[in-house]
Amino acid sequence: MEFDGAEAEEVPVEDIEQEAAAEEQHGMEEIAEDYPMDANLRRQLGDITEKYSSLEARHNELRDVGIKEAERSYARLKKLAAENTATADKLIAELKAELAAQTALAKKAEAAEAKIPALQTKVAELSTSLTDARSEIKTLNTKLTAARNTEANIKAPGSALKPNAAGNRGVSSEVVQAAQAKEDLYGDLTGLIIRGMKHVDDEEVFDCLQTGRNGTLHFKLALSSPDAADNYDDVQYTYLPQLNPDRDSELMAVLPDFLVEEITFPRPHASKFYTRVIKSLTERVE
Repeated sequence: MEFDGAEAEEVPVEDIEQEAAAEEQHGMEEIAEDYPMDANLRRQLGDITEKYSSLEARHNELRDVGIKEAERSYARLKKLAAENTATADKLIAELKAELAAQTALAKKAEAAEAKIPALQTKVAELSTSLTDARSEIKTLNTKLTAARNTEANIKAPGSALKPNAAGNRGVSSEVVQAAQAKEDLYGDLTGLIIRGMKHVDDEEVFDCLQTGRNGTLHFKLALSSPDAADNYDDVQYTYLPQLNPDRDSELMAVLPDFLVEEITFPRPHASKFYTRVIKSLTERVE
C-alpha cells in the first residue's frame, strides 16, 4: 500500500474484527463447497458458527461496557483528583499564611525578649530611686520634727529664764541663730540630728536621729559623767536603740545585730561606732 504523504486514516477496531469474522465465515463456506459434507456435519458447523457469532457479539458488548465504564471511572477519578488538588492547594496556602503569622509573632517575641534586660534594669533603677525618695522623705520629716522641737525649746516660757535673766539678756539672738546654723550644717553633712539632751542621774543622755539610704535610726546615747571616771578613756557611752517593730521593720532587717540591742563602749571608740552606724544606713542592700 502506498501513501501520498498524508497520514493513513485510522480504521476502527470493530470494523477490523467484523472483516476478519466475515472472511473466516466465507472461508468456511468455501471449504464446505470444496469438500461436500453430509447434513449432520453441516448442521454442526452451522451451530458452531452461530455460537461463535454469539460469543463474538457478547465479547464486543462486554468490551464496549468495559471501555465505557473505564472512561466513566477515569472521569470520576480525574474529578476527584482535581478536587483533592484544590483542597491541598487551599490547605497549603492556609498553612503558609499561618506560618507567616507565627514567624511574625516569633520575631515580635524575640524583640520583646531582647528588651527585657533593659526593662529590668530600668525597673531596678526606678525601685532604687523610689527607695531613695522614701528615705529622703523620712529624713525631711525627721528634720522638720527636730526643727520644730528646737524652735519650741528656743521659745521657752519666760519663767524659765528668770533665774538668769541678766545673763540671758546678754545672749543675743545672733548667737542662738549661729548655734542653730552650725547644728543644721552638721546635720546636713553627717545626717545626724540631735533632738535634745538632758541629764539623767550622773549621765548626759542625747536623743539622736541618724538618717541614711536605708532609713532613719532613732537612738539615745548616754554619756557617763567624766567626774565618775579616773581619766578620759574610762568614760563610757551607752547606746540605747529606740526601735519600733511596726515602724522600723524594714530598717531592722538590714541593721547588724549589735545595733538592735543595747551596747556600751569606751569614749575613744565613739568614732568607730559612728562609722559602723553610717555604713549600716548608707550601704546599698542587695
